Amino acid sequence: MKRAVADTRVAVIIPAYGQPWLTCETLHTALNQIADFNYSIVIVNDGCPTTETHDVCQTFASGFPERVFYLSKSNGGLSSARNCGIEFALAAFSQLEAVYFLDCDNRIGPHLLQRLLSALRSSGPEVGWAYPDVSKFGFAEHADTSGPYSPLEHLFRNFCEAGSMVSRRMLDAGIRFDAEMRQGVEDWEFWLQGMEKGFRGVHVADTGFAYRRRGESMLVAAERDFDSIKRYIRHRHPRLYNPRNVLALEADARSRYAVYHPDTDSVSCFTVADHIEKLTRKEFIIRLLQAGQRPAYGSCPGQLIAMNCSLFDAFLANGQLVGVLWTLECALSRSTFVACSVRHRIATKPSICWTKGIDTDKDRSPGAWREAILAIECSELVRYALSGATDIRDSGTPSGKQHHYLPLHIEYSGAAIPDQVDQSHDSLQTLCRGIVEVAELARHGLWDALPLDRYRAQTALPRHVYPELFNLPSVLPSGVEQGKRYAALILNSTGAEKLTAAQQLAQALHFEGFIVHLFLFAPACPEIAARSAFSQIITMPLPHLLSGVKSDTYQAGLMSRLEPRHMNEAIGALATYDRVVSVDGGLSHSLMGSLRRLKVETWALLGCCTGKVTSAEINACSAFEQAYSAVILPDIETAHLCRAFGIPEARLRLWSDVINSADEFITADIS
Repeated sequence: MKRAVADTRVAVIIPAYGQPWLTCETLHTALNQIADFNYSIVIVNDGCPTTETHDVCQTFASGFPERVFYLSKSNGGLSSARNCGIEFALAAFSQLEAVYFLDCDNRIGPHLLQRLLSALRSSGPEVGWAYPDVSKFGFAEHADTSGPYSPLEHLFRNFCEAGSMVSRRMLDAGIRFDAEMRQGVEDWEFWLQGMEKGFRGVHVADTGFAYRRRGESMLVAAERDFDSIKRYIRHRHPRLYNPRNVLALEADARSRYAVYHPDTDSVSCFTVADHIEKLTRKEFIIRLLQAGQRPAYGSCPGQLIAMNCSLFDAFLANGQLVGVLWTLECALSRSTFVACSVRHRIATKPSICWTKGIDTDKDRSPGAWREAILAIECSELVRYALSGATDIRDSGTPSGKQHHYLPLHIEYSGAAIPDQVDQSHDSLQTLCRGIVEVAELARHGLWDALPLDRYRAQTALPRHVYPELFNLPSVLPSGVEQGKRYAALILNSTGAEKLTAAQQLAQALHFEGFIVHLFLFAPACPEIAARSAFSQIITMPLPHLLSGVKSDTYQAGLMSRLEPRHMNEAIGALATYDRVVSVDGGLSHSLMGSLRRLKVETWALLGCCTGKVTSAEINACSAFEQAYSAVILPDIETAHLCRAFGIPEARLRLWSDVINSADEFITADIS
């Protein structure tokens, strides 16, 4: 009788090498599937030298001639064997919809193929594979992979087992296993190929996938070499493993900030301020408490900021919100909670001035500053609320924090906003009372609070992602709009001449198609209309407020520098930009080498291009010239001097060439 292969919808690919009796058990579970479609089993003998493996495979192929296909090849490793099975299945089964990978020592339940294929059929074209929970036997363990699929999590944690079903559309895109990976975890690299092509996974519960966990296996060996394997994978996928892509995935997958507005009793959840989700206070608290119970990766923001809606909207409208939240985030990395008092004055142009505050809890004098903004990590907020403590200031400094309480001041000038009253303490108590109430109501209904992988059940914090991938504490959440290019201009001080140069350069960058942000390595920003030249104005005040700015010498010239922790925060703030320009040197010189390694284009502007360039400025730039792709100069004489200091001529550009192209375009457009 001819083999009925024309209507095969799923091919189960089983690489075989050694373990003949375990292979026999695996084949029985594959043959016992209950499905409303036809499926075939493709065994690939990967050059196993033992005759027992061949005998078992041949016996099943002979006993089930219309279901089991037996291939034999020279040894090439697990990836090579799977690829061989894929090519055979694509050529042999014209109606093939999907492939399921089953290792020869694992087991599957009788409904697995049906449930996985049904999930693929009911999903959109972006879904490339369906993955199960993993019940490990031998050494018993259960890996709960439930919750929505997270591309962000998949970058640094492989929660999709090889025992997953892959749609034909993903295979037709040319995705195959990397035959060079013979140490294990090759399935992770396979899924990342799919992600890079735009595919995503979908979780399917109750499939009955059972993984045999032994004391010594390929997985155990891979775990020993995991660091080198991760380096190889990340080197293979530079488009996935870059800060801007990771930030975009973070923005799609979850919210970094939860901003509680006491005046409206609502919560704004977001990573990038262009996409804000509004929740009621109760909705947020429910999500917050569920984050520790269910593995819905990063479903709840990890940082809570209490701030009146009126102040929030004012910062947002003036392009200052990103910088304020970034400063609070950096401060929270040092302190259990951060309190900001705000003083407002009406002005035609907005500005912000940061200063280090006093402990308002100790200062009760008339007219003293009062807190209007408070920041705290959500896990700490829940711990405090459920502890029954009366004042968070008395709860002690947790491990890993330099401070327990960090007070700051913001003097804000801009359009009139409603008065900011001292309400942060009341806001905190309101949230805590709500947490206690919701927790009490939910206590009797947590029937599903079984032991699970708590790594995936938590609030979302940048430190869960960026330190491992880039050795950075976080990255500034800005500039992720697809198809847009972003530039950052850095100033260390705010003199009129430097601001003029920055605005002129911003105009030239607008002509090139950039969205331009201004960074100020200073505790105060000038009164400037942010939207006229810069869509965001971001201050970096903490080095000046907390530890001061240090200095070094290069060829007897003094140069400013940041301490390592501030340095990493500054690099993280700039890591997602396409181009970063040091407008007036100083602190920014030392950042450029790290930024260039992150594939950021780096420029330097000498003398602000409006006056004479000093030899000290050229000397400082020459110390870091290898970190720059371009150095902009005011005139030919300065170019001669730069060459004398060792700056290559190929990197030198004249200010007039940079600016004139934009001026010509603007003039032509007006005429």
